[in-house]
Amino acid sequence: MTATPRSHTRTGRPELPVLLLRVWRAIWLRATSTPHGRERRYVKRGIREYKRSAASGAAPYLLRRNVHRIEKGLTMRPVRDTFATDYIRPTVDAFRAGLRTGTLRPGHPEFNWIYSVLRTYFDVTASSSHRAIVSAREAFGDAASTIDVETPDSGPHPAIPLQPTVKIDDLEALAVGRRSVRWFTSEPVARDLVDRAVAVGAESPTACNRQPYRFEIFDDPVSTAKVAAIPMGTDGYDHQIPGLIVIIGDLAAFFDPRDRHLIYIDSCLAAMGVIYALEAQGVNTCCINWPDLPEREVEMRKLLGLKPSERVVMLIAYGYADPDAMVPYSAKRLIDEIRTYRTL
Repeated sequence: MTATPRSHTRTGRPELPVLLLRVWRAIWLRATSTPHGRERRYVKRGIREYKRSAASGAAPYLLRRNVHRIEKGLTMRPVRDTFATDYIRPTVDAFRAGLRTGTLRPGHPEFNWIYSVLRTYFDVTASSSHRAIVSAREAFGDAASTIDVETPDSGPHPAIPLQPTVKIDDLEALAVGRRSVRWFTSEPVARDLVDRAVAVGAESPTACNRQPYRFEIFDDPVSTAKVAAIPMGTDGYDHQIPGLIVIIGDLAAFFDPRDRHLIYIDSCLAAMGVIYALEAQGVNTCCINWPDLPEREVEMRKLLGLKPSERVVMLIAYGYADPDAMVPYSAKRLIDEIRTYRTL
């Protein structure tokens, strides 16, 4: 007589734990097969990666966020002699880890900013006897004693009124004249022009200065054609795009699902800066939508080797417009149709 499998009763029906497991798997598969389900999955991956990096000490996103919060505190009026007590020590620990691992390098603009803000913070809070501040002050002093660097001047500074160098008429003409170009000449775009545009985009504001994105740029015909063929909306012209920018957001920058939309918001703020900067240099562009379709996401992730916490946000094609090509007019809505002044 053969033994009854443990996963089944003598009547041949699955035992309760097996049934529950099957139900859970069915629910999980259904939930993660939708766009919202996939987003939840990537958000969880990002949170896990954030916590892992924070636990290891080398936490660049935690460091950038906390230093930004401290810098905001230093701009308050009046400046308090005791603040940031719940996160100053983890911030200093991340600073020390950055020095130890080499991710923070004296003389680098990011190091200058972080070092300047922390040094100013401990000057401002010198009279505080709060345990967290005293402990962090000692740890920062130990770290600072290991490096030979002049005090960089890149922390809080006066809000000097902006003297506009670009007139509104010029900016308006650039915005009105820009059109999505899909047909280009074969002339390559110099990389220094692209880099300058990316540098402009990087100046765009992001939540707590985390900059949770990166740009992968392709400018050889074979690679560009491979990438351009994946998103929808490029049929018919993907083969002749001279340059392509893939904007990738990293959900590992965030510790809570409340911030799940920031990779899209912050990336697109930067994208508009890149587009205008390219156009200002005579380089035409076309925004390419990235559809949330599982088969295309799998293909792109495999091609680019994305990390588990990363997602494609959008693509930008760029190059010099074919003078014989046509572009859509794309009429815009009137300002009265999109703007309302209100009083509550």
